Amino acid sequence: MGLIRLLIIAALIYLAWRVAKNLLSQTGSRSNTGTDADRDGQAMLKCAQCGVHVPAPEAFTHNGRHFCCQEHQRLYLEHHER
Repeated sequence: MGLIRLLIIAALIYLAWRVAKNLLSQTGSRSNTGTDADRDGQAMLKCAQCGVHVPAPEAFTHNGRHFCCQEHQRLYLEHHER
């Protein structure tokens, strides 16, 4: 009789945990009603040289164009701004 009672209590605790986790995840997704960048925490910018997307804080910017590294910035400027 003790084992059955223990299994029922364990099952109830597990179900309560799942319900609480589900409610917390729904509350978190409702509070973020902004853009994709707001939900993920940061905007992604496309490199003008190779097309790779990098997080905005890691991008190099020059005259409104964004680059994934200084080398791509240099190459782009050598070929496009003469």
